[in-house]
Amino acid sequence: MGQILVFGHRNPDNDSICSAVAYAHLKNVTDACDVYLPVRLGPLPKETRWVFERFGLDAPAELEHVRTRVRDVMTPEPITIRPEDPMLAAGRIMRQHGVRGVPVVDVDGRAVGFVGERVLAEHYLDETVIAGFQRMPVSVEQLVLALDGELLCGDAGAEISGDVIVGAAEPSTMAARIRPGDTLIVGDRLRTQPMALAAGAACLISTGGFRPADDVIELARAKGAAVVVTSRDTYSAARLVSLAHAVGDLMDTDVLTVGPEALLAEAAEDLLASSQREAVVSGEDGRVVGILTRTDVARGTRRRVVLVDHNEVAQSALGIEDATVVEIVDHHRVGDIQSASPILFLNMPVGSTATIVAARFRELGVEIPAAIAGILLSAILTDTVLLKSPTTTDTDRRIATELASTVGVDPIEFGMELLRSRRVGEVFSAEGVVRADAKEFRVGKGTLLVSQYETVDANAVMEHADELRATMETLREARGYSAVVLLVTDIMREGSEVLAVGATRGIERALGISLVGGSAWMPGVLSRKKQIAARLLEAADA
Repeated sequence: MGQILVFGHRNPDNDSICSAVAYAHLKNVTDACDVYLPVRLGPLPKETRWVFERFGLDAPAELEHVRTRVRDVMTPEPITIRPEDPMLAAGRIMRQHGVRGVPVVDVDGRAVGFVGERVLAEHYLDETVIAGFQRMPVSVEQLVLALDGELLCGDAGAEISGDVIVGAAEPSTMAARIRPGDTLIVGDRLRTQPMALAAGAACLISTGGFRPADDVIELARAKGAAVVVTSRDTYSAARLVSLAHAVGDLMDTDVLTVGPEALLAEAAEDLLASSQREAVVSGEDGRVVGILTRTDVARGTRRRVVLVDHNEVAQSALGIEDATVVEIVDHHRVGDIQSASPILFLNMPVGSTATIVAARFRELGVEIPAAIAGILLSAILTDTVLLKSPTTTDTDRRIATELASTVGVDPIEFGMELLRSRRVGEVFSAEGVVRADAKEFRVGKGTLLVSQYETVDANAVMEHADELRATMETLREARGYSAVVLLVTDIMREGSEVLAVGATRGIERALGISLVGGSAWMPGVLSRKKQIAARLLEAADA
């Protein structure tokens, strides 16, 4: 199962967010192969917060971008190892799980090192001759673990730091070679074993599963030596003792660490510039949550998304070019979003995307839960300005009536209550008005921003006209827009006051208005899409 993000446009309005949540619910019911997660690309409008609270729904989380993250390609919950574990355990883990390296973690799960094939290879090169434990001592317990052996006597925590000798020569020859602190690997050579202990051997490893005689074990106890028995043959035991060293003694401590939310492109640069082939992925608490390999980077992946209430790059999430669009549900003009393969594109000339989503429930035979019906109804009412907008169709009216029946409300009374929720406790903010519901449109070689602010008293808003224009000009200069247009839509008077800054002459010609007085009243204008944006775009193409 994979995750697919469902979201509306930037600076989301009520229709954008409610449609995303409702459509994600529908897809989760009808598609068992994936998980659809609704998100939003900006702040939650007041009316949206109100309607979600009214129907007991959680608002979707805000999404910054859809660029591929480390989380999207990493191997999650990797096998780890502790510093005190033997190198043999690390090698076995790598072989068993088919991985090239293993993070070394402390008791809290935080990375303290990394052990990989390179470390193992370098260690084997150092051990082309059996050099013993002088440079890097081991404990008796580590030897027992490396040999899958049994400790017959001796202190498991005792440190062994001498040479490692294989008992292949005559007993007298072996006794002459042994120095105090050495380790002897030997089979069932009955004379060699006691002579080695007498010569000061700190550890006697008996191979082939041969258990030394009781008198040998008693001698070892008397000398303070350890006796280990292993089923391994002498050759295997001689090789394995070199892997008895603790992982912490040999691991790489210069670990390349990245966060799961880091952009893959940036993490890839660090990984490819590093001598390491893997990066450890750590969460905010420092615990290891994944591994990122060069293979992961090469394979890569794109985040899959469903777009609702828009289909233009300029209005979509940052990094949309790096994502895979799998579906689009919209009621606007066809924009410039491209897909690598055919997709489901539901586009209808209705007043709200929520209308299309509700209709899709019916087409697929899925019952709409009351809470989902409530938010879909709110989306239709806000996007059609209580079904008064010229974009409103008979389909919008019919579906709004059906949804209202499901919820058990009068649609217009519910809509008025919804619109009043926008202004509860509100303190005027010019920036809030301009940014409340803003959409970008590419016009010719430039980009135009058209904002719409709906109210029941446009005159009160227009008392701040100078402040609004100043805020619009600041935004235009900061973002490089060719022009910024603001519609202050009066729902009760059924019209809009139009303000504009920037290249306003073309706007005046396209809309048939004069902005000499600073603004112009356009009676009957309630729809940004059909009555404003469409005329501006047509004029630019003319």
